[in-house]
Amino acid sequence: MINPDAILNPVTNCILAAANMKKALLGPLMSLLALQNASADMMLSPLRQVITPETPAVIFDISNPSDRMLDGRVSWIDLTATETGYAPATINERPNLSAAPYLVISPAQFTLEPGGHVQIAVRLAAGAMIPEGERRSHFLVETAAARTPIRKASNSGLQVDIGLGVSAPVILRNGGGSAKAEIGETKLVRDKNGLLSLETSIIPGGVRSSYGRIAVFFEAYDSGEGKRLLGVRENVAGFLDAPLRKVETPLGFGSLEAGELTVRYEGAAEYDGRVFDMRSFEIAPPE
Repeated sequence: MINPDAILNPVTNCILAAANMKKALLGPLMSLLALQNASADMMLSPLRQVITPETPAVIFDISNPSDRMLDGRVSWIDLTATETGYAPATINERPNLSAAPYLVISPAQFTLEPGGHVQIAVRLAAGAMIPEGERRSHFLVETAAARTPIRKASNSGLQVDIGLGVSAPVILRNGGGSAKAEIGETKLVRDKNGLLSLETSIIPGGVRSSYGRIAVFFEAYDSGEGKRLLGVRENVAGFLDAPLRKVETPLGFGSLEAGELTVRYEGAAEYDGRVFDMRSFEIAPPE
């Protein structure tokens, strides 16, 4: 039977170039203000946008699934990438990082009725001289605090002020070059419920950030079932201002049989159809 503390032994490590890939499996860092694309009262889509001289304008959609009016404003925030998310950019970091000086947001304010949505455009500023390379700022949506009943303490109810914030990265690119990324240190870990997750490091390279998903497959030696998909982690970006990105992919199992586990860093969005890197490991019960 499976031992819950199975170990990983590296078998292969290969970088697959896009030009050599015949097909890829089908299969999203958020800011300090939001770890997902939605809060209880506001949703932002998509999770990421890329602007270039060839694609000078993009659209974000903001929707209000709540039962209250939302008054919001849109602005920029500069964040540096870390191993596990983002941190506020310093004054010294902003000149070489920020895309905001070259971009314009319209409209910058909005009001949404319950169930409503609005589209916000982000465009290159007229006459902007974009530096070579890649820059990034974060599209920040904030809503004013609103009175929301949370508990009936009397006929009027108990009220609380709630303010919401959500953001998504906007990448500004100019010039040539490509993204590269490798899968680094990888290990099995357990969550608070004792279930296995795979902790993987993505090491960026090249002159552009990578973007895609982590897909984890497993093939048991004695089952004869072939490879099966154990877990997927979407929205995985390898930004160049961080040496690596740590990603944890829940597998949903308490243990694994002896077999081979394969980790793929698959491209998405503009990298759809590409595999940045793939590694396989032998899963063997401890002695």
